[in-house]
Amino acid sequence: MNNDLLNILSHSKETDQRKLLDYLENKLSPEERHEVEKLLIDSDFENDATEGLEQVTDKGNLPVVVNELNKKLVKKLSARRKKLLKKNPPELMIPVVTTIIVLLLVFMFYVLLRGRL
Repeated sequence: MNNDLLNILSHSKETDQRKLLDYLENKLSPEERHEVEKLLIDSDFENDATEGLEQVTDKGNLPVVVNELNKKLVKKLSARRKKLLKKNPPELMIPVVTTIIVLLLVFMFYVLLRGRL
């Protein structure tokens, strides 16, 4: 699994997690804030993530919140992946079994006809 998918704020290569956290904590200069806002306009994912994290009242806890979100995301994605790998596709078993049965019947019919001739 791609590790980039497991980090909620590292979806884009253009902005990094630290820069987004600094933006949310108002630690950037006006020029840097403007640069981040331009990137957020182009990225729906990062824009949504930023809007959600802006609702955190204690901005000092943002790294902790992001870390918890990343852990939950890893847990959920790994559980989903295990579930998908564990599942046997029953829709594939029916055609395979049916084909084997039909081939056996054809072979038996051939052997019976050959024995009568």
